[in-house]
Amino acid sequence: MERILTQEEIDELLLAFDDGQIEPASGGPADGMSSAAASRAEKRVSSIDLIRGQNYSKWRIANLDIVFNSFARYYSIALSNSLQQGVTVSRAEILSRFFEDFLVSQEKAGLLGVMSLEPLKGNALIVYDKALCFGMVEVMFGMPGGVEFMTFDRDVSAIEANIIKGLMAEGCRVFNRAFEPLEQLATRITRVETNWKMLNILAPETEVIQVSFFVKVGDLEGKIQLVIPYFSLEPFKERLRNEGLQLAEDKKEASWSRFLTKEAEKMEISVSAVWGDLILTIGEILSLDKGDIIGLDYDEQCPVTVMAGAQPKFGAQPGVKDGKKVVRLVKQEVAGE
Repeated sequence: MERILTQEEIDELLLAFDDGQIEPASGGPADGMSSAAASRAEKRVSSIDLIRGQNYSKWRIANLDIVFNSFARYYSIALSNSLQQGVTVSRAEILSRFFEDFLVSQEKAGLLGVMSLEPLKGNALIVYDKALCFGMVEVMFGMPGGVEFMTFDRDVSAIEANIIKGLMAEGCRVFNRAFEPLEQLATRITRVETNWKMLNILAPETEVIQVSFFVKVGDLEGKIQLVIPYFSLEPFKERLRNEGLQLAEDKKEASWSRFLTKEAEKMEISVSAVWGDLILTIGEILSLDKGDIIGLDYDEQCPVTVMAGAQPKFGAQPGVKDGKKVVRLVKQEVAGE
């Protein structure tokens, strides 16, 4: 029976290893030392956060990016209409963090808008950085997007905040639209703040989803952030995991495609059979008079071209039926396929 070493013997062996008196065997634990003892000797201490636990993760709701991709697309259109300039909103990273950590990182934020999430629990934030706040105000007052914008070293004024609040309200409207496949929301901006220390809408240890968006208006570039409590989105976790939202989006796009196809089929277009063409100078055209005959280089045995608008569509054989000139389609033009 194998003898188990005492703690004193283990300590003596470890001390002998440190002094170089004993050389460990390659590929396994030291002679006279059990595997369990060697494992304990190699262990390292790992820290555990007993307050916040070990469930903190950077990505906890599958397919949530579908909602925010839709938000970016809709917000691009809404801001373009409001500013009368082309605006591009593109989604960047999605992080899960604690509300306190987020607030500390907002010392240089331009404007923070508090969003109600009715009928969901809690409040959210929509945040514009300073560059975007000052630049958007300039654009709304007529500055073209191709000039250099300035970012001032000061807080956003009350007048500027009121202007940006209107753009944030547009963000609430498109957020409701992006969330339609999951829930009918009635989000709205309840107040705006320039100082992050004035925000106490959530407990510091509340986990939030932080979504960043890059905004570009001409040469103006800035950043918008959405911050939503995790507990507000948790009821939709299973539905998003089952890709129900993705199916709803695909169904909506397919329905829209069928509608456009049906409407396009009802459009009217002129169809003409072209027997021939020729090139005349302006002088020759001006000299034409009633009764003049214009000769066409046309072979009756060759097919004529049937035009759909300005696009050649078919080749056809001309003829006469019931005393009327007709054409019989004989081939489809490659250019019209």
